[in-house]
Amino acid sequence: MQAIEFVLPILALIFVYKLIRLVIVQRNQPRRDDSVNAELLARLNEVEERVRVLERIVTDERYDLKRQFEDLENERGARDGAA
Repeated sequence: MQAIEFVLPILALIFVYKLIRLVIVQRNQPRRDDSVNAELLARLNEVEERVRVLERIVTDERYDLKRQFEDLENERGARDGAA
């Protein structure tokens, strides 16, 4: 067996290994589109702020009282309509 027949397959294997490794590394890296990321981050912050506001409203005692009054008015309206 000549040396070239031994070296060429080894070089080919090394080349294929490096190529596959490069593809895997490139595929796993996050995309770096800063304008899109900035826009999505801004929208996420807006949604988080809206959720905070909704949580404050729903956990507020006055909200629960107001809702009870509305439910009573709806029940009263339904009874008046049925009578």
